[in-house]
Amino acid sequence: MGRRATAQDVADLAGVSRSAVSLVLNGRAKGATSAVKQEAVLDAARRLEYTPNAVAQSLRTSRTQILGVLTWRGVGGLPLHLLAAALQTSLDHGYKLIKMYAEPTELDQRRALATLGNQQVDGMLVVAPDLCEYEPVETLSASPAVLLNCQDPGQRVTGVVPDEEGAGRRAVEVLLGRGHHDIALLSGPLDHFQTGLRAGGAVQALRTAGIRPQQLEAGDVRIDEGQTAGTALLTAGRPPTALVCTNERLAVGVMLAAARLGLSVPEDLSLVSLDDREQLSAQLTPEVTRVERPDDLMAAHAVDVLTSWIESGDAPGAHAYSFVCPLVEGASVAGPRGG
Repeated sequence: MGRRATAQDVADLAGVSRSAVSLVLNGRAKGATSAVKQEAVLDAARRLEYTPNAVAQSLRTSRTQILGVLTWRGVGGLPLHLLAAALQTSLDHGYKLIKMYAEPTELDQRRALATLGNQQVDGMLVVAPDLCEYEPVETLSASPAVLLNCQDPGQRVTGVVPDEEGAGRRAVEVLLGRGHHDIALLSGPLDHFQTGLRAGGAVQALRTAGIRPQQLEAGDVRIDEGQTAGTALLTAGRPPTALVCTNERLAVGVMLAAARLGLSVPEDLSLVSLDDREQLSAQLTPEVTRVERPDDLMAAHAVDVLTSWIESGDAPGAHAYSFVCPLVEGASVAGPRGG
């Protein structure tokens, strides 16, 4: 097995001093090292697969360089994409993660937080599998902590979330921009927090355009539910020319319903989906136009905020960060047939 790379090896490859490597890899290079040299250090560290010595760092800083992550299983399982993005950003900052899985009940959360506290983690990241409101227990508010994909209704803990209302509005605006007025909304259960926000944004956009919302609530966000609901909408007395689905599984079901009814997308029906990171809508033919959650950016920002707090030692006030959901154009939207 080859020798493990050292900070001096990184410095030699990048053509900088050992102290410059330390500044860059500890996030303190701004104003002290040029952008070119910072990039050279990061590139050298990647090429050498260099990771800082956590024991030495702990002795110098009284920190363990470990972040605790608390999460649980949701409708679509564990939030694996968010966890992977958070892990990568944490490693880039020189931190490791310890994950704990606990149901979102006060008792289970307390137990999990106590276990993580015994590991002397430097800070806490709570990662929700589905966008929700999260009531933090008091132990979470007493140490560096950031919520990802959930928000504290009492605004005591910083949260990073997607703008789901804005995503719903954007989905409708795409169809309005192509001349559609007979637009229907197919949603999952509206008592689901994320679905309620998405549907609320879509309804708001329709009403702003002077269109009476034609809305159907499916019993679940399964593909078969989408097919059943899609069939009902498309065989109504006046079927819509365009449809917004609040979940991509529903959009897959609508595509199946349209095909069985002999309807073509987008010639007979335009379709926009709100994405849930399963990459289903991107695999369909035609590829479905969708509004995606910026999970990578949200996870990176949550870790950036948490590690900055830890390394500065100054407790910032609680903030609510809301990330715009970008539009990804597929081939499922066209103007209504006949203009």
